[in-house]
This record gives sequence, structure tokens and C-alpha cells, in this order.
Amino acid sequence: MSAIKISGLNIFFPVFLLLIFSCSKPSEKTGKSKGEETFEYIILSEVGGMGGHYKNIKVTQDSVILTTGNTMTNRNQTWNKALSTKDKTELFGQLKINQLAFIKSSESLQAADGVDETFQVKTSRTSYVFVNAYNDGYNYRQLANFKAKLAKIIPEKYR
Repeated sequence: MSAIKISGLNIFFPVFLLLIFSCSKPSEKTGKSKGEETFEYIILSEVGGMGGHYKNIKVTQDSVILTTGNTMTNRNQTWNKALSTKDKTELFGQLKINQLAFIKSSESLQAADGVDETFQVKTSRTSYVFVNAYNDGYNYRQLANFKAKLAKIIPEKYR
């Protein structure tokens, strides 16, 4: 008789757990947000040339971080700045996220001691990477405007 009771408990417990988990609300999915797509950061890199020159500029919603240097001489410099609301609006205000997918990259120039300009754009939903996109004259305009506005924020010493 005791064997039947244990067998009954063995069936009851898994069914009970299944009932609890099947009736609970599904957790919110992480990943793509349901709201408006926003910029998380934009990184502008200029890398290459004789001596291994590089310049990386990371622009987030609240700051600009610039690192520049030369790998041949091991000289590196860093510059940081917090963005005001005005600067943030000026930089990100004219960028159209829905137009980024149309920008076309070009071939790398580093193999011939050229300098590659790379934009890495991270939004709340997706990421984009553009290498030497300046050859796409029509679609590159918004990145060119962003670069020009960014140059106004960065001191002359680091341009």
C-alpha cells in the first residue's frame, strides 16, 4: 500500500510544477526594445598610414573620449569632455537612424599605407560599421555632418 502512495506523489509533484510554470506570466524579453530606437554610441576611427597613426573618438550620449597616437613611437594622448545638452542635440539631432542601412563601405586603404576612416554606430536595436564610406557621396552626408560638428567640439590640438 505504501508503494502506491509514493508513486502517486511521484506523479503529483511534476504535474504541480508544470502547472505553476505554465500559468506564470512570461518574463519580459531582453534585446530589442519596443520604444523608439536611439543612439548608444558612435565611434570614429582613423587608422593607418606610415608609422601606424591612429585616432579613435567615441561619442556617447553624455561624453566624448578621444585617443590618438602612433604605434611606431608609442606616443599616446587622451582627451575627454562631458557633452552638454546643446552639444548632444547638435551632434545626434540631424542623424537619421533609418538611413544608416543605405550607407555603403569601400575597400580598405591600409594595405597601401593609406588611412581608413571607420564609423561604428551602435543603436538600441542594431550596430553598423562603415569603412571609408566617404566614397558613397549621397548617403555619407549625415556622417560627414556629424564629423564636422564633432570637429568643432574637439580642440585643435587633437584634430
